[in-house]
Amino acid sequence: MLAQLPESREAVFVETFSSAEVSLKAKGIGKEVEDAENDARKAAVYFVLYSGTDPLLQTDEEKANFSKIESEFFNLSNINNYITFFGNEMLSRVRIRGGVKVEKFVRVNKEKLSQDLAKRGIIASRADLSEAIGNPVIMVLPEVARGQSPIEALQTDSELKKGAEVIESYLTARKYTVEVPEQRQVIADLAEAQANLKSMETDIAYQLALTIGADIYITYNVQIEKGTFGSKASVGCRAFETTTGRLLGTETGFSPERPSTSTAALIEEAMNSAIDKTLSRIDAYWKQDLERGQQYKLIFRIVGDYKDLFDISDAIEDVLKKFASSTRQVAVTDRTLDYVIWQKDYDTPTKLFRALEKAVNANPTIRKNFAKLKRVSVNRKLLLLAIDNTGD
Repeated sequence: MLAQLPESREAVFVETFSSAEVSLKAKGIGKEVEDAENDARKAAVYFVLYSGTDPLLQTDEEKANFSKIESEFFNLSNINNYITFFGNEMLSRVRIRGGVKVEKFVRVNKEKLSQDLAKRGIIASRADLSEAIGNPVIMVLPEVARGQSPIEALQTDSELKKGAEVIESYLTARKYTVEVPEQRQVIADLAEAQANLKSMETDIAYQLALTIGADIYITYNVQIEKGTFGSKASVGCRAFETTTGRLLGTETGFSPERPSTSTAALIEEAMNSAIDKTLSRIDAYWKQDLERGQQYKLIFRIVGDYKDLFDISDAIEDVLKKFASSTRQVAVTDRTLDYVIWQKDYDTPTKLFRALEKAVNANPTIRKNFAKLKRVSVNRKLLLLAIDNTGD
């Protein structure tokens, strides 16, 4: 059975060809050229599964699951289901002891491969992840200087607009939930937030994502450069978890230098590579949260007069340690407590707050100080709370 696996496991990523396909240069080994070419096909799929910065098999559990079917999976007839293009040109051909080693241009349908592995229970499908922890809402915004409006940049800069369109196309093709900020400007609180923020030196991209309620926001930049023979594009993508500010992934993509090619086409080529890798990082983060539990950011404001404020902060910490599967203290001042927690018991922020309210209000220290937990604001994974003994 082991003979089904590729003899060569050498491949190099070339580009993301589309939202579903990746192009590689793969090497194969065999007694004859045909055998070596077939081995290159297997090596290409092996690379997509195991190698590179963002392999399909990301966790130890997924690799263990795949190991049970690995040999049968690399049957050539099965592997050919995922090869969408196999180049006629021989990139290299070297005689080796007992055979030949060749290098070929191969295109693999990564999305079909992912879907088939999900159907067989090897990896978690996006539908399974969505059902378990909710489908993340993603918003796409260009990088702008602090204090500037990303929406204005989208409306006035055609290159930035094209970048957003490419990313949003990827997201919708892969069944992510996408919020388009231009279409949400009619919401009164967003319009008010923009008006207030224009006079402040702040990160409006973050504020927009927070106002709309996006779990993740992707920022990007676009640069067009003149080369010796034509123009080329480079783009950078970064994905952040909105409520915690955690950087989930950052990637840079490049287009080849091409003469007489439109700027839009260059941007699309460069963006294809960057966003594909960025989305792989988002999926990895999603799976991690499935194992640890849903992540929430809790900010407590202590309101009122207390004999010892540290008693209150200690009481809150004690409650969170019992309440959550994992906690991380971000910042603590006399009156403000900032925590990130992971928990597996409550699937909505409202249910989480109700349970937390019950636990905090039952704490002896909180009760002794005649305080109660109050909800200031709940926005998806961000809960702004108050410990208040003023009775207001």
